Amino acid sequence: MRKINYIFLTIISATLMVFTACGSTKQEVPENNTTFVVTKPDTDGKVYSIMVFKELTEITATYMRTNDQFDIPVSSCTYDNETTSIIVNKPKNIPYAVKDMAFTITGVPAFPAEFILHGGVYVRTNPGVFINGKLAVLGTDYTFDKKTHHLKFITPVDSDKDSYEIIWLTKNGTSAMSNNMGPYAAQYKKLESAWYKGIK
Repeated sequence: MRKINYIFLTIISATLMVFTACGSTKQEVPENNTTFVVTKPDTDGKVYSIMVFKELTEITATYMRTNDQFDIPVSSCTYDNETTSIIVNKPKNIPYAVKDMAFTITGVPAFPAEFILHGGVYVRTNPGVFINGKLAVLGTDYTFDKKTHHLKFITPVDSDKDSYEIIWLTKNGTSAMSNNMGPYAAQYKKLESAWYKGIK
């Protein structure tokens, strides 16, 4: 069954925020499941899924002002799962610029979940990583490569079923990646506050 994730990229006062929300059904074989993210081009004009996909299966472009939708052949695009960047080769029938559209990217996500923290980590402080309303432990629950900004869960986190949040600071501001936070909203708020206080 397909799981659903939404990623929205918003820039507010030079702060880059990436959010996810999830609606799903029971997942019996996580590694073979498909999910989708919705993202807009970043400040560098490129499209990033941030979540690592093993395989892309469908790409749809939406012009947000009118909700016009267009299918984009996956075969015409180039996906780099080491950066999660997607080079979108826009078909001639799309009259809008890539920068003015949102993209629904469907595919098979890595399991356990993996992410490339776009923009890197601008401070010495590690990203804030929380699972099910609790602080995740580096080396026990996840690994993080400071050179490639690759965050990989060791704990078997399903990218669009489980509850998690990742926050990190880039040169452009704070970025956040989260899913299914509702059941632990109060806990995440406290964890976020503690992480911000610890920024070096």
